[in-house]
Amino acid sequence: MKKALSLAVLFAGISLATFAQEHKEIDKRLIKKERKHPRMVKKMEKQTPEEIAKLKTERLDKQLKFTDAQRNEVYAVQLEQAEKAAAHRSEMKTLQGKWREEMKGSQDKMKDILTAEQQEQMKERYAEQRKGKFRAPKKEFRKRGTIERSSPDTENTQG
Repeated sequence: MKKALSLAVLFAGISLATFAQEHKEIDKRLIKKERKHPRMVKKMEKQTPEEIAKLKTERLDKQLKFTDAQRNEVYAVQLEQAEKAAAHRSEMKTLQGKWREEMKGSQDKMKDILTAEQQEQMKERYAEQRKGKFRAPKKEFRKRGTIERSSPDTENTQG
């Protein structure tokens, strides 16, 4: 009888613990789905500047309730901004491609200079960089007062 009761309590505890963990994961998913800022949506890149301007104008119209003249002027401004953003995106993609080619060229030059052992060490270093070992944690930038924390904790002894 004691064994059956203790087993029932054990299974109930395990099931409650797993249910609590699943609930937290669901909350995180809901928070991610609620983000609808234009910068967070990757589909904006696939849309034309006209579609983007129309969406942004409609969002602003819901909040600010434009007149017809205001709506047309806001659409023109949003369209101009969306066209500039699309041009900038395409320019950045070409620059990024050029930069990658330059980096590959410099890596080839380094291979000519380094010994086999040094080349292996460089490969390991590149692999660690890809994993993110040398990067700072993402939340470090969001903390307030990082400048104060990074300063040395020495007292001012001069006057």
